[in-house]
Amino acid sequence: MSTRTIEHFFTGKSLEIPPYQRDYAWSTTNVDDLFDDILEAMEMGGSHYLGTFILSAGAAKDRFKVVDGQQRLTTLTMLLDAMVGALPEGEVKTYYRSTFLRHPVHGPKFTVLGNNQAYFSGLLEDENPAPATEGQVRLKEAHGWIRQRVKAIKDAGGESTIQKWLVNIGQLEVLEFIEAEEGKAIRMFQSVNDRGVPLSKMDIAKSLLIYYSNRFLAGELDEFVAERFGAAFRDYSLIKGLAAQDGYQIRVVNRNTFREDDVFRYHYFAFNVDGHTSSVGFDYNASSETVLESFLKPTLKLLRSDTAKLSAFIKHYVADLADFFAALRGLIEQTRVDKELYMLFVVGDLAATLYPLTTRLAMRGVLRESAYAHINLSLLQMIEVADLRVFKLRGTNPQADILYLTRDSGDKPLTEIADYMSWFVAKFMDDGMFESRLAMEEMYRNPGVLRILNAAEEEQRVAIGSGEFDLQELAGLVRSGQTVEHVLPQEPSFGVRAHGFATTEAYLGHIHRLGNLTLLESALNSSCNNQAVETKMKDVKLYRSSGYEMTKSLAAAGAAKAPAFTRADIDARSADLARLCVTRWPLWAYGKAD
Repeated sequence: MSTRTIEHFFTGKSLEIPPYQRDYAWSTTNVDDLFDDILEAMEMGGSHYLGTFILSAGAAKDRFKVVDGQQRLTTLTMLLDAMVGALPEGEVKTYYRSTFLRHPVHGPKFTVLGNNQAYFSGLLEDENPAPATEGQVRLKEAHGWIRQRVKAIKDAGGESTIQKWLVNIGQLEVLEFIEAEEGKAIRMFQSVNDRGVPLSKMDIAKSLLIYYSNRFLAGELDEFVAERFGAAFRDYSLIKGLAAQDGYQIRVVNRNTFREDDVFRYHYFAFNVDGHTSSVGFDYNASSETVLESFLKPTLKLLRSDTAKLSAFIKHYVADLADFFAALRGLIEQTRVDKELYMLFVVGDLAATLYPLTTRLAMRGVLRESAYAHINLSLLQMIEVADLRVFKLRGTNPQADILYLTRDSGDKPLTEIADYMSWFVAKFMDDGMFESRLAMEEMYRNPGVLRILNAAEEEQRVAIGSGEFDLQELAGLVRSGQTVEHVLPQEPSFGVRAHGFATTEAYLGHIHRLGNLTLLESALNSSCNNQAVETKMKDVKLYRSSGYEMTKSLAAAGAAKAPAFTRADIDARSADLARLCVTRWPLWAYGKAD
């Protein structure tokens, strides 16, 4: 351990970020914090502590892997590159380039390995590469903001100010740890990660597992743990990026608060530890903190006295965790080509509680399989039935019931899975309740309404001979803004009696029912606003111009009617759509497998 100035820290070293490290995570706010640190050092006129770097020595004496501090070092390199780039060609620029950025013989002083290598190099070379992951988006944003900040500094003070900044950056102090063994270096980073982005529970789990490998297994699994966690971090970055793409957005994953720790927790619900120990309980309400403190740490502690059992658990757990991340990434990737998965994740907004079960069954390769010979219903379709009936229409989240199944779903026979799911659905939403709620209750704000209306749209398309949605067409409609439209407007500006309502209260009690709802593009919905139903149906620029055949059929049915749409129409259509849903998302009989 030693204190170094930044200038001395870069001297005589080639630094690289190993591919197993998590993706770039700093925001422009973190970048501003780095600028503030440098400004404070310049104002104080003395040394200033920037942070800690933990390095592991490579095969060559001058090559080091950055185990901790990679976020700060990546940002610092982009800042130094921008500062040096702001200087005119000459001896000063050559000096700083060779000191901080590129050795004239050995090449770059700092390298990002793995999937980000080409992207990071392209950024520094001003090639403007297109980001493919969430981490690369953050790199692009940070790089652009740094360039803006450096330009503002130069515009305000000229080249002399840039040189002053470079001098002060070179004098910043860091605490440097160098370990010969990478496993020991990784063990250190959990306790000394003092600044920057807080460690995720996944980061801590990686460190903990490597600690047990290093301490009790002579480091035999250090590289295995690091590489598999690296793959999981990369898959998480892809998951976030895919779920944010326009037309394919997945609400659960696209939330700002969704992090790798959520997938870490999902995996816990789908991982059965009984083959390794029966002394650790199962928590249906576990947080990522609980997974770490009440599952992983106690399990490792229980097994540490038996190296064979400890090794077997670490291998199984780490491989399964990485495979779980990969399986979830695969499911989300398939929403680009698989309409069932698109409907489930994008349109249907699958409940988060069902993610662990869905992902585990995908890992087994059985999502498309039918549990019974006599029932043409795949496990994937059964999951959608449970999601729509229980989590959407019933509006409940019975975690304990579904996670009891999830925990054992890795090897449970398919018939037992299907039997349990049938019992689960019947317990919370049988056919009678399902049909009654759809026909008689308000559905406008129900999270399942988009999925239901899309099913009705497909039925209408088949009825007129145009066939079901093509996935790319559907994605285009979602991209343009798929909205729920009230046929009779929410705020009546006309006499409601003509439409079959005795009072305004009766009208307001019907307008949110399923029969009064249809699909409409966002722009058309805005144009319709609160117009009378006759106007919306007869104006060729409104319902008739929609890409939704169901909405056009309403206009066609109302073209020769006066009034065009009434209470009786709402009731009849609600009943029809309710029957469609009972057929489309059926409750299957259990315990009758062939």
